[in-house]
Amino acid sequence: MKATLHVLLLSVVSMMVTGDLHLSERGTGPGCLVGTRLAFDLNTTLEETKRLNNEFFDCPNPEPGVPCFFYSHVFKPFFIIEGTVEGESDRFLDSYTFKVVGGGRTRGSVRNYSHEEILNFNSLSDSESSRQTLVWTYDDAPDSFRLTKEGFLLMSNASNRVRWLCQRNSPCGDLTPVNLLDPDFFFIIEVSNRETASSPFCEHTLRFELHAHGFPLDPVRGLFFMQMTMTVIQTILICYIGHTCWRLRQKTVHTKKRDGLDEQDGNQFKAGDVLVKVGSMLHSCFLQLYCIIFRIVQNPMLDHVIMLVVLFDTSTLIAQTFQGVTIRTGWCLSAVDSCLLVFYVVEAVFKILVRGRTYFRKPWNVLDFFIVFMSLLEFTLSLVQSAGGFSSRQASTLFRVLKTLKGARVFRALRLLKAIRFFKGLQAILLTCLQSFRSMSSIIVLMFLFLFIFTVIFREMFNESDPEHFGNIFRTIFTLFQILTLDDWSLIYMTSRDNGAPHIIYFLSLYIVVELFTFLNLFIAVLADNFQLSIRKKRQCKSQKSPDVKEGETQSGEKAVEDLEMSQAELEEEFHKEALRFASSDSKQSKRKIELISRHLQLLAAMDQHMQKYRSQACLLDNLVETFFT
Repeated sequence: MKATLHVLLLSVVSMMVTGDLHLSERGTGPGCLVGTRLAFDLNTTLEETKRLNNEFFDCPNPEPGVPCFFYSHVFKPFFIIEGTVEGESDRFLDSYTFKVVGGGRTRGSVRNYSHEEILNFNSLSDSESSRQTLVWTYDDAPDSFRLTKEGFLLMSNASNRVRWLCQRNSPCGDLTPVNLLDPDFFFIIEVSNRETASSPFCEHTLRFELHAHGFPLDPVRGLFFMQMTMTVIQTILICYIGHTCWRLRQKTVHTKKRDGLDEQDGNQFKAGDVLVKVGSMLHSCFLQLYCIIFRIVQNPMLDHVIMLVVLFDTSTLIAQTFQGVTIRTGWCLSAVDSCLLVFYVVEAVFKILVRGRTYFRKPWNVLDFFIVFMSLLEFTLSLVQSAGGFSSRQASTLFRVLKTLKGARVFRALRLLKAIRFFKGLQAILLTCLQSFRSMSSIIVLMFLFLFIFTVIFREMFNESDPEHFGNIFRTIFTLFQILTLDDWSLIYMTSRDNGAPHIIYFLSLYIVVELFTFLNLFIAVLADNFQLSIRKKRQCKSQKSPDVKEGETQSGEKAVEDLEMSQAELEEEFHKEALRFASSDSKQSKRKIELISRHLQLLAAMDQHMQKYRSQACLLDNLVETFFT
């Protein structure tokens, strides 16, 4: 009697200890053993998760008694049939349904879902074309799968890998972070074999809590951040365009006042000329907008802004390589990346509008366009995937494409190369290295040719004395590359010497002399020669630039003289008009007198113009003589 009470007491204590982890019912049915229940095998699940994902990230703020898993990792649960009396356990091998029956942002806000919500979150709308619910999907779904009457998937140990989706209409969709940490969510999972046909004599039901952390940024919210950034940029552009148009308007009004045009002349349009006036105004507005965009593209300030954006983007990209930063602030870094993408898109669009096809003639612009296009493609596919409504094959294909594009995100690191165009010294070094590869191609071919020759020699002669380094052709190639850097070549020699092959020293010396001291030094010599050529070309350009500068100064002086003459002629013509208006206002002067006065004024203006031209030519001649003799 005491032993029975002792066993019952132990079972009650066991249920109290595990009560915060899972809530289970004892097996019901005529085929169930007495004192057995379904339990969650946490240790096996953790080991399998580490094996499948090659890593495991625990929660930054774990809750006691609740297992925690990373959102992006594949979750493969394991269950056991636990004996509460004897303490023995066996693997649960029956089919079961996997449902999310409750959840919340925090453990205190966790609630149980209604029957309609459970159906909406876990059942399949189209059993023939879809294998994903609003919350999760199969990661290893078989070609044919079974469903219950209500549309729930039947899982088994052979195919039970779960990948969290958390689409926008789900309770865990579009989560926002708290205190700049990635959002997390608490699930209540129910596992049951009541609706399976393979175990009608013993039914088990298990409910347990699951903590998922590291939820990513929802693509729709990322689109919202992009729209907000685009709104800010549009506001700045509108203010700049308005300021520029206001200055042009003031300049036009001043010109009209100077030419003596009043508003009455502008109001003499007929009714049929209104459309012509509107069309001309729109055309002038488009031309002014194009000129403004051209000024923005040609302004050095745009390059400085893009350079700051590139450096900031590179810092965020480096921060994402640290696991601790990715786990805790991945959501915020993704939001920043969405905002920075807008700057690259605006820069590419403006330059394409201004330069047209000539934009793609520069390799740097092609590289920028490729990076922006890949980033937009990845974001678009993520946005389409978040909308849902895909069949199983479409969803799996889209997931593979997204996985490939995430691998291609390393091309974002090439954005740092955009900063090279701001430094002419780095440009010269990089271009010299690229030009050197053409002349170094023959040296590279010779190096690889002798490398394969020595590979065959070392493989045939020393595979028995040192099989670790010369056991097969690939090990031999790797060893010879290692010797090319003079790394541990003495250890390789001593290994073969101890195994009865001391003559390897002659072959090692010959290989080092040929490959390292001959071909590699030739490689460096070609680089040095190309750098000297680039320095000489740069000096020649500087020497040729000085007479061109003097010639340019002479041309600019002549242009300034011509502009001065044109402005002087315009002023004289305006003076003639004003004088004629003043003379005609008296209305008492005869036409002959007006003509004489006009002719007299024209002669005076021509005389003054010739005198000014003579002075400018004399000044220009003095400058040329002084430049030539000095």
